[in-house]
Amino acid sequence: MMNVFDRMVKSTLGGGVPLVIFALALAAGIAALQFTPREEEPQIVVPMVDVLIEAPGLSAEQVARQVATPVEKLLAQIPGVEHVYSVSNTGKAAVTLAFYVGEDREISILNTYNKLYANKDKIPEVVASWMLRPIEVDDVPIMLLALWSDAPERYGSFELRRLADDVSTYLQGIEQTSEVNIVGGRPRTIRILVDPESMGARKTSVADIFGALRVSNVLQVVDQWAFNNESIVLESGDFVRTVEDLNSFVVNVIDGVPVYLGDIAEIIDGPAEPDNYTWIDFAPGHPEFSGANEGYPMVTISVAKQGGSNAVSVAQNVHGMMEKLRHEVLPDEIHVEVIRDYGKTADEKVNNLTSSLGFAVFTVVVFIGVFLGWRPALVVGLAVPICYGVSLALDLAFGYTINRVTLFALILSLGLLVDDPITGVDNISRFLHKGSGDLKDRIVAAMAEIRVPLLMSTVTIVLAFIPLAFITGMMGPYMAPMAFNVPVSVITSTVVAFLVTPWLASRLLKVGPDTGTDDDEAIAGKRGFYQRLIEPLLNDRRKSKAVLWVVAILFVAVALLPALRLVPLKLLPFDNKNELQIVIDMPESSSLENTAAVARQVSARVSQLPEIRSISAYVGVPSPIDFNGMVRRYYQRMGPNMADLRLRLVDKDLRDHQSHAVVLRLRKLLGPLSVDGVSIKVVEVPPGPPVMSTLVAEVYGEWLTPYALQQDAARTLMGRLKREPFVVETDSSLQDPQQRLRFITDKQKAALSGVATDDINNTLLMANSGYKAGFLQLPRESLPLPIEMRLAPSERVTLNDFNRLQVKGRPGIVQQSSAQGLDTAPQPLVAIGELGHFEYGFVDQPIFRKDLRPVVYVTAEVSGRTPAEVIADISADLGSQNHDGKDWRMRSFIDSGGQDPWHIQEDISISWTGEGEWKITLDVFRDMGLAFLFALTAIFIVLRIQTSSVRLSLIIMSAIPLTIIGIFPGFWVLNMMGEREIAGAPDPVLFTATAMIGMIALAGIVVRNSLILVEFIDQARAAGLAIKEALIQAGAVRMRPVLLTAGTTLLGNLIITLDPVFSGLALAIMFGIVASTLFTLVVVPVVYLLVFDRPEERVKS
Repeated sequence: MMNVFDRMVKSTLGGGVPLVIFALALAAGIAALQFTPREEEPQIVVPMVDVLIEAPGLSAEQVARQVATPVEKLLAQIPGVEHVYSVSNTGKAAVTLAFYVGEDREISILNTYNKLYANKDKIPEVVASWMLRPIEVDDVPIMLLALWSDAPERYGSFELRRLADDVSTYLQGIEQTSEVNIVGGRPRTIRILVDPESMGARKTSVADIFGALRVSNVLQVVDQWAFNNESIVLESGDFVRTVEDLNSFVVNVIDGVPVYLGDIAEIIDGPAEPDNYTWIDFAPGHPEFSGANEGYPMVTISVAKQGGSNAVSVAQNVHGMMEKLRHEVLPDEIHVEVIRDYGKTADEKVNNLTSSLGFAVFTVVVFIGVFLGWRPALVVGLAVPICYGVSLALDLAFGYTINRVTLFALILSLGLLVDDPITGVDNISRFLHKGSGDLKDRIVAAMAEIRVPLLMSTVTIVLAFIPLAFITGMMGPYMAPMAFNVPVSVITSTVVAFLVTPWLASRLLKVGPDTGTDDDEAIAGKRGFYQRLIEPLLNDRRKSKAVLWVVAILFVAVALLPALRLVPLKLLPFDNKNELQIVIDMPESSSLENTAAVARQVSARVSQLPEIRSISAYVGVPSPIDFNGMVRRYYQRMGPNMADLRLRLVDKDLRDHQSHAVVLRLRKLLGPLSVDGVSIKVVEVPPGPPVMSTLVAEVYGEWLTPYALQQDAARTLMGRLKREPFVVETDSSLQDPQQRLRFITDKQKAALSGVATDDINNTLLMANSGYKAGFLQLPRESLPLPIEMRLAPSERVTLNDFNRLQVKGRPGIVQQSSAQGLDTAPQPLVAIGELGHFEYGFVDQPIFRKDLRPVVYVTAEVSGRTPAEVIADISADLGSQNHDGKDWRMRSFIDSGGQDPWHIQEDISISWTGEGEWKITLDVFRDMGLAFLFALTAIFIVLRIQTSSVRLSLIIMSAIPLTIIGIFPGFWVLNMMGEREIAGAPDPVLFTATAMIGMIALAGIVVRNSLILVEFIDQARAAGLAIKEALIQAGAVRMRPVLLTAGTTLLGNLIITLDPVFSGLALAIMFGIVASTLFTLVVVPVVYLLVFDRPEERVKS
């Protein structure tokens, strides 16, 4: 009597339901390809909020204790906050909130605003101002457009900036664009360069100029006036509208003679004084390269997209607009260089992976055709577009984008989703050949025989992958498409196996010897081969046990390979990107020009590499961030001692090396320049979660430990890291000493002259950094035009230039007696040098805090080694007394340490699990280990319920550990092959988190094979066969489907090996499937025999 499944299978043989499924799945898949947003990597939402606080006059220690600490305590109460960071400098603090991954951005920002504004009374009164600046992944620009000029004498940074202002307005009007910002260039400014001598001769001070402009450069609406039955808008005053007006502007009147601004200052309408430099260099790999040059002036326009929008379409619209502007607006001498285009890279990545997916499907179908015939191959092949169509449609429905991880999940699932149709086709073919009766009944019977193992095997694979959805931290969103798409594809394939494959088989497969299936001779031959392989083991229990002992010893030996560092472990391998970054940190005392000179040196060396296409330099101003820079807070890198170089590489097809190899060569090339306090770091964008640095040590003290002791410990740790092989770019949050020059006011002298300390401060502020005195109102300008008062650069060279500046006493401060009482004394003009003196000192060291604890960060990068190795060796040497030294290649996790001891104070602790890659590595491998354990437990429970036997369940699962016997030796062999070294640094094949996903996938695959094999053994025994005969027959029947599954899995993953990130996944599956397939066909029958074939029971019977 047919059950519901059998009736369902039989009802589909009419063809109506399969055709509807096929058409709907195909249409849904095509629609999803059209409408699903594309991006290169999955977006990781990490809301961050910076709170920038000004507390003038306070030392760094005061700011940390009196300002940062109360604000941190307040902000730590906000729900969803993972960490609170702060850095306190003289007179200011920056507090950064990092929320948990996945927290809603708007809610996080709203909670921060509410907390601060609702508790304004708790903000210290010394705080002069504070500002919130939220930042998250949607603020990262998807495009960087460099406007550069090949005629610098005509179009310099000033003209480029003005053009960029207009271009940015056009780009902002494009649909779905978010922030459009301009970096670099010199904005138009009205500069009032005061002449101290002329001012002194006319008894005029800086305060007089500022006050006159403030009160006279004013236009105000004074309401409406009713006159002659008409309402007229009444205004008063007027703006200064031209430079000529400024020249004739009356500052004050001395002895009846007006003092004009043009008499005491030079007024210049033009570019602002440079506080940053930006330029672009071209390497020989660029068509615009013309030999050695000093770089072309450049201004960068960054374009971000709105959240949830399609990066590809936004980038295409930007390109279209720029092409239009190039012809209609931009002069011929100005060119546009695209130095970042995530839309293009996402589209190329998706297209390449789609092609790879198509190639994988083709090779798998051909492979099946070779072994089963073209008709069964066609049946299996038609299941693939149905599964992919449903998966892509559900991606669109649940908000997933088409990205690298999504497509690799689909490629990975190829070997899994064809397994059900292969099993179904193979069994239907067998029944069509050997059976008799109605065609439909035979197909239904064939599907009924494999129904239970097919459903149970699907459940096991789903259980193996679903736990990946619960990975915490930044890796969670990154791996989420894998946890979603693989189970969806496999579930769909099972539905297809029951609802579509039987109908296709009834139409395409033929009954009789021409079906392309096994005939009796083939079955006998296959049985004979398998019998010769397995029978000696089944006939001799000692050999059976010996096989298991060998397997157990192999398992233990192989499991030791990572512990012996023969298989390096790392979070993720390095990607092959088109963009790199070089971060330059000069000593804090470095000038802008000195920093620019070093940046040009670096640029000249970098251009020697044939893989480099262009170098975009940003000195004194941060370059537009990427996601890595957002997490590392590179957007705060602003100062004359800092520089960024953005490197654009030539196309991947034209490079001999991938981008990580280029990084290794750049580190070696630039190493000699990192001297005398110069720090040069080569930064590559990680494929997954970014971190502060690969190695990050957080140096903490006890609650009463002086911060200076933490700083000393950090210097000690830096020294030890620099001695560790292949640890490079060691740095810390410590700053080099920077001189401070403070004017100390003689309060008594100043009081006698009626001069306030604030007047002296403002005068020096104006002279050195400029003082905004108002705006020149020009309607055609895109931005208000500032009027800036300042000393000319030639007038502020020595201390005497500051000492000679004059300040005027305030009226009413100095008074004198008269017959009538007290009269106001005349306002004297006094040179600053007469009111005090300059005193040298040193700038306060910044104080860093994390979660209310003072911390010093020590960072480093690793070239060719893994963070786990370095941390183990450094930690093992802490407090050691062994000075013998030990080569890094001779170390292991069992015997760690380089025998290079170092020591720190007892009240100092060092944490490696805070901001570096090691923390995410531990979290991810912990989560994946728990996911693997959960999957194994869940699979065992499902098998126990299905088989009603603990022994059978354990036999089925015995194949899972066998995968490791293939995986780790495979990685070890790869590391032994060929020259694994670049630029003197090791370049090993890494066992990564993606490789562990391969292990989890293999658990589902081998359990499926074992489950179906055991099910066939039980069916044979139920039919009356002896246990050994049942083992041989079941193995012979299942050998071909098992080998076909292995073959399709190998071919499906072969194309993944070309990807630098997911190659570990493919290698793990390929190595593991080979070993587990062979062992499954041997070990599972052997274990089954030892468990169920009891000699004593046979003797009793």
